[in-house]
Amino acid sequence: MSGGAARYALGAVCLLTICGSLALAAVGLRRHLFAEWSGTLPRLAEALIGVALLIWILQALGAVGLFRLVPIVCACVAVGLSVAVATRGAQPRRPRADGRASTRVAATIAVLACATVAAEWASPTLQAYVLGVHTFDSLWYHLPWAAGFAQTGHVTQLHYDLEFLLAFYPATGELLHGLGIVLFGHDTISPGLNLVWLGLALLASWCIGQARGVGAISSWGVALILATPMMYFSQAGSGDDDIVGLFFLLGSVALLLSAEDDRAAYVLAAVSAGLAISVKLTFLAPVGALTLGVLALAPRGQRAPSAGRWLGPLLLGGGFWYARNLIAVGNPLPWSSFGVLPTPAPPLQQPNTFSIAHYLTSARFWDHFFVKGMSSQLGSWWYVVLAGAIVGPLLCLLPGAGRTLRMLGLVALAGLVAYLLTPNGAMGPEGDPVGFGFNLRFALPALALAFAILPLAPVVSRSATVQSSLLAALAAVFVATVAKSVLWPYQHYRAAIGLGLAVLALGLALVWAPPALARWRAADGSGGTRTARLAFVVAAAMLVGAGAAAGYPWQQRYLRGRYGPKPKTSELTRVWEFFRGRHRARIGVLGTYGEFLSYPMLGGDDSNRVQYIANHGPHGSFTSITGCPEFRRAVNAGHFRYLVTTPRRDFWIPHQLFFSPEGGWTTSDPAAHLRFSYLAAGQRVSVFELAGRLDPAGCP
Repeated sequence: MSGGAARYALGAVCLLTICGSLALAAVGLRRHLFAEWSGTLPRLAEALIGVALLIWILQALGAVGLFRLVPIVCACVAVGLSVAVATRGAQPRRPRADGRASTRVAATIAVLACATVAAEWASPTLQAYVLGVHTFDSLWYHLPWAAGFAQTGHVTQLHYDLEFLLAFYPATGELLHGLGIVLFGHDTISPGLNLVWLGLALLASWCIGQARGVGAISSWGVALILATPMMYFSQAGSGDDDIVGLFFLLGSVALLLSAEDDRAAYVLAAVSAGLAISVKLTFLAPVGALTLGVLALAPRGQRAPSAGRWLGPLLLGGGFWYARNLIAVGNPLPWSSFGVLPTPAPPLQQPNTFSIAHYLTSARFWDHFFVKGMSSQLGSWWYVVLAGAIVGPLLCLLPGAGRTLRMLGLVALAGLVAYLLTPNGAMGPEGDPVGFGFNLRFALPALALAFAILPLAPVVSRSATVQSSLLAALAAVFVATVAKSVLWPYQHYRAAIGLGLAVLALGLALVWAPPALARWRAADGSGGTRTARLAFVVAAAMLVGAGAAAGYPWQQRYLRGRYGPKPKTSELTRVWEFFRGRHRARIGVLGTYGEFLSYPMLGGDDSNRVQYIANHGPHGSFTSITGCPEFRRAVNAGHFRYLVTTPRRDFWIPHQLFFSPEGGWTTSDPAAHLRFSYLAAGQRVSVFELAGRLDPAGCP
């Protein structure tokens, strides 16, 4: 077996070991804590428990520099076996799953929505497996952070960046991409990882609706949001992680609705809400509103214990990255001083962080940006989506709704209001919010929650006619949203449809097979039970084995094509190609254009160390270098082998590049040997190899 095949086989075995160990732990804990649950809710609980255990293991090991293959696998196995032993004595009653035909039909309808969105997302995913991940934020910081975790073994070190104070963002999504790099030595699983989160988010949406018998409608509502262009272009085949946080938020809501008096479910819901804010800052507002609502619903006299049971698990689930910030700079949220806490100096390219509220009275915003942005990101029926996001929560406030549902309606509305106030919601220079459409995904938590709880409103849940009408309306808007040729590229549409059909077949098997097997076991007795279990194990093993075997040639094809010279996808394609064959090289990047597109410089095996060169100051400050001697001292301190000097790019003029002086500061030093240089949009891009230290006293 070749070295590449052996490394792939090792990664596949380790991945299966991790998944199996944590699945063992999750099932054991779920059976111990939620013995009476049936249907799909136990599967959601198991998914949340397993993912939470994995994240905590990775955070604990990464905090002490052990984000490595052997420690991760050993820790997961130890946790799995320990939990299995600890819960072995429990003999929970296993209630019969809901076998009603109406439930199976509703689940089939929900599976159809899931399969359609999976097929839609498959096209950019397959494109990423041909050319590499190319979404802007993924190249800028999501995947570089993940590779940094895998390279260093540490996850608490701040990865300084040129703007937005990105270094202080929560990074649970990047942690999971980093795990993939640790397992396989490459970002093999990164392009397809969001398909897993897509399925889990739709599972959570089904559980939300199924609490009131309207799971299919909730699934179609959330599927509509996930099928919009804003999610298609930002999440599918990328390292962006909005979909990860959405799963945790919807999972928390599903648990609160399904088990209002269950303390264990209450705690797990808090953990899930905490994990949402450990992924992305845009979940802070909805999770904060949810926290206030949960505490307000606590019985009088029990609010202190209820607050402890919620806030403790919430911090356990979501506090890791904010604690890192507190230790590093003395402020868990360094974007604001709150009057007394330290904050970093302004970043290198301070963006214009205007909120939508800033433009509410601007006729130019409504005429030139709002309609265009909504249409491009939510589809041609955006006004129906917007109406549903507002009307849905309002209907949940009408008489007849339970206290929990009314609270969730208020949370969804609070999320919409918070979106209007969110910095960068109308990103762009004063009077020119060109980033409004791009950042419309900041509203994802509120939009998805609103559509998930819409069918729970009394006016809907109590009338079969209204339910049918609402489902038909959602299906019509859904079809109109996905039926755009731009969402189905010609070169991948056949494979995308094939994936959708595979998801549909698997979903139908999961929906309809259990009742058939139950009838068979009842007819054949224990012998039939043993035969069914053996057949399931054999089929699962064959499926996993076939998938693992097919994965290696797929990975090899991916690694040959990712960030290659053809087709040319960036002005830095030549630089990317140069570093594909370099390993474990230290690379310094100059000029803001290069930093935005730095990830492919990590090379074919993600082993190169790439760092943007700037000044480090107190409280996590990261500011630009303004002189040649200072620049050369910073280069010497970084011990770089290569320097990549690129032009400066104005964030708001993406197709125009501007002069940056670092190339001149480098080429005049005899220790810097020019490997190649070329013009990009009229400005020079150069790659230097350093034979020694640069001379700060020799600057021209």
